[in-house]
Amino acid sequence: MKSVKEIHHDWLTLPDGTRLAFRAWMPDDAESKPVPAILEFLPYRKNDGTIIRDEITMPETAAHGYACIRVDLRGCGESEGLFEDEYSAQELQDGCDVINWIAQQMWCDGNVGMVGISWGGFNSLQIAALQPPALKAIITQCSTDDRFRDDVHFLGGCLLNDNMDWAAFFWAYAQARSPDARLVGENWKSIWLERLNHMPFLAKPWLSNQTRNDYWKHGSVCEDHSNIKIPVYAIGGWADNYRNTVFSLLSNLRGPKKGLIGPWAHKYPNIAYPNPKMDYVAESVRWWDRWLKDIENGIDQEPELQYYLQDSTLPSSDYEMRPGKWVSEPTWPSPDTSYQTYYLGNKSLQDTPNTSEPISIHSPQDVGLDGGRLCVGIRLEMEQPADQRHDDAGSVLFETDTLIDDLPIAGQIKAALSLASSTPNAHVVVRVSDVHPSGEVTRVTHGILNLAHRDSHEFPEALEPGREYEVEVPLYHMAYVVPKGHKLRVSISTAYWPLTWPCEYDATLTLNPAKCSIQLPLNRTQTQTDRVPAYDRVVSFDGEQRTPTNSQRVVHRDYKTGVTTLETYDDFGCQYFNSSQSEIDFNVHQFLSIHPEDPHSAKNDIRLRVDMGREGWHTGLEAQYVMTCDADNFYVKAHWKAKHDDEVIFTKTFDETIKRNFM
Repeated sequence: MKSVKEIHHDWLTLPDGTRLAFRAWMPDDAESKPVPAILEFLPYRKNDGTIIRDEITMPETAAHGYACIRVDLRGCGESEGLFEDEYSAQELQDGCDVINWIAQQMWCDGNVGMVGISWGGFNSLQIAALQPPALKAIITQCSTDDRFRDDVHFLGGCLLNDNMDWAAFFWAYAQARSPDARLVGENWKSIWLERLNHMPFLAKPWLSNQTRNDYWKHGSVCEDHSNIKIPVYAIGGWADNYRNTVFSLLSNLRGPKKGLIGPWAHKYPNIAYPNPKMDYVAESVRWWDRWLKDIENGIDQEPELQYYLQDSTLPSSDYEMRPGKWVSEPTWPSPDTSYQTYYLGNKSLQDTPNTSEPISIHSPQDVGLDGGRLCVGIRLEMEQPADQRHDDAGSVLFETDTLIDDLPIAGQIKAALSLASSTPNAHVVVRVSDVHPSGEVTRVTHGILNLAHRDSHEFPEALEPGREYEVEVPLYHMAYVVPKGHKLRVSISTAYWPLTWPCEYDATLTLNPAKCSIQLPLNRTQTQTDRVPAYDRVVSFDGEQRTPTNSQRVVHRDYKTGVTTLETYDDFGCQYFNSSQSEIDFNVHQFLSIHPEDPHSAKNDIRLRVDMGREGWHTGLEAQYVMTCDADNFYVKAHWKAKHDDEVIFTKTFDETIKRNFM
């Protein structure tokens, strides 16, 4: 292992003269003995945003003979310029220019890798598709190759509440925070005010673009996977929203590729939960050694996919540990996958088609309260799906007899439904669950479809009421063993609040069971692997948790008005970081309410507060976003406030009306 030096803060200059702020770790002797470099390119403030995971992972990686460079996007953190939007053309060009700059530094041997989770996972794919010459390989984690299909904005053509949540959270977490006065100098306040005044209100474009148009195609590398020619390692977690991407990339990329999925939430595998964690640095260094140092270590000859096959477990909104085992597949799609089809009968799942009577589905609008968060790991606690019995009470259920053999599900379940709607549009939600002998119900996976998007997310079409349509609902990929002695349950509903915003119509669906089925991918020839390096070290950040974290999740039912409200509160506490000598206190308070009989009563009210600084320099942010609707429009109101010490120096208000488009 090499001794490592750190560059805590410096700037690199882009061709247009804009300076981007970076932090770096590299071997002490890198200037005389150049090494490959690994870039992570994010808006999340290298000085005090991703500081915990950076200080855990990057110095350790650098000790293996790499220069690890953490660069803030234009207009974020201490970087100059103004921020535009997620994955803008400017961001991606900047990324290519940053790679070129790195490759020319005396401490770099000219070979660059790119890594990232979430935003950094997205733009590492997008920049790889632009083929900057020095970029030789990437590791993309918890990301997507299709920004409309698999992000926090839409799912199956349905609007996600996370669409506005993320606009609000990102504003307070990264977009609107002040640059550090100690690093940028006396003009920090004027830089901050310029940013605040030019800052885009991201909730508007994200909500306005309700089909898979050019706005979403930009940055969706699935438009042409062949543009990515360098080796790609895709990593995900079964508790994360982005797990489908690992399978999509393995199925479509033609160059060297590798995939890995653990039981994790939206976190790096060495700091992820639930357990078991993975030694991410050890695994990633093997990848970099092969493709940045040309060391023949055999990683490219190993099975293409490794995943954690989860055992059955009782439902819980939090898991410390998920029981299971690591298995591998030589390629994906796997040659070892077999398929089992169940047909929907009268409250049953059967091996053969049947001629049951039509079945009507009209769910209360608050079905979904126990569905957990879309993207587990962004907030604090109680994010996993809880016991499904409450949501099942508002759904139509189909169930196997008690299983006499295990069902080792591994891949993507697909539901084929034949249905008619009472209205010109409707949503259909399919959940697959593990029913325990004791009665508890664990959600295994789910899928959602806006029926106006049944044939195309780009060109939605109204339904003809009463006409029968055959549609396919793909569910999230999953690996889970439903054991013998349990039952497999399929639950179908017309609502899933608060994960999805309700349809503009309060529809009743009529299923034709004779034409409805669900197909399970099974892996009965499991190849257990010991190649995934375990990680059991206790990690802590270099600083102090000055006030404790606090998380609450409470459902209120108002018996007078009939309104159901899910109230969540996430207080990240006050954290002090030694390396930046600054502290941040951040909390989010949210109210998601709806009347069970009225889809137009939906309301998302989210409030955020940030205080940050040090002695002699304190800044604060406050924001409230409120979204409501009627049959024709969405309404989004927001108020931004920024403070220096106790003085309000900036306010801005938004009041937007956005027309619904089959949504």
